Amino acid sequence: MLLNSAELVAYRLDEPFRQPLRDIVLTPGQEALERLRSGDHGAREEVAGDPVLRAGVLRAARYDRRDGDLPLLRFLLECENAERSEWYEERWLAAALVASHGLDGDVPLLRSATTGQITDTAEAVEWAGRAVAAESEFTWIELAHRQGRVEQARVALIRLLDDTGPDADRLRKLSRALEEIGDHAQAARAQFCLLWLQDTARERASEAYVLARLERRKGDLLAAGRALERARAAVGADSTAPDATVREWHRRRLGQLITEQHLELTLAAIEAGDAELARTTMAHSRLLLRTIAKESAKELSPLSTRAKWAVAGLRASGA
Repeated sequence: MLLNSAELVAYRLDEPFRQPLRDIVLTPGQEALERLRSGDHGAREEVAGDPVLRAGVLRAARYDRRDGDLPLLRFLLECENAERSEWYEERWLAAALVASHGLDGDVPLLRSATTGQITDTAEAVEWAGRAVAAESEFTWIELAHRQGRVEQARVALIRLLDDTGPDADRLRKLSRALEEIGDHAQAARAQFCLLWLQDTARERASEAYVLARLERRKGDLLAAGRALERARAAVGADSTAPDATVREWHRRRLGQLITEQHLELTLAAIEAGDAELARTTMAHSRLLLRTIAKESAKELSPLSTRAKWAVAGLRASGA
């Protein structure tokens, strides 16, 4: 079947999204791995200084193992061990790849990289066999995001969301990942479904204030207000009777986080020109500030002061 010009343009625009994301994000690592294997000194410097490229190299090495790779695997592990970044999965993967060779001389490095979990060669080989879990779709999405392929990561996340049923853990992961890349509308969609799956008052309160944050960032302030209403109901702040899971909620961080979202919504409503929502939300904020622990209220003091002055400005302007 021949495509007309408009269809051909659309196909070409969509082409990067037709190729499996795993293949796309592995390509830079595979190319760098081949350069490392060839002894390219420039590649060693580039990989040592670029943790994102190094992450791709490690995953490429995992799926293309060669007998002569041990020296460069040690090099990669030394880089990860020295940097100790938040991406500990790469350090764990590098350690597992080195440990799988089972050489006594690697034990000191492995012991350091695994914070003492490996103490001898036999243990190293056994640990390597169970240390690295199979990558999931989120592995490649996360790597795409780190590589700057934000739109491809976003499309992949939305496709996962479209195919996800009532799976709370998966919805939570999708919500957080979509929020991280800045797609608050899709994150709110995942979060809304997640909220309906919660059984306890604490779970409902925790997911409701997150939904409020996402709706506010999406720009739907009324929906954010409804989410906060659900959070208040969950903890009993609206004179409802919550279950035992939220006992002492006001003394814990949960109370501070719910209050914080009320104050943020108050300021957003004022900025949007919704005086009624701002006043209503600020009234709830004042009650919450009197209810939560003094330490929590103190931490929120700069934000609450801004909100109070902003609402006072409404009265001064006659709004």
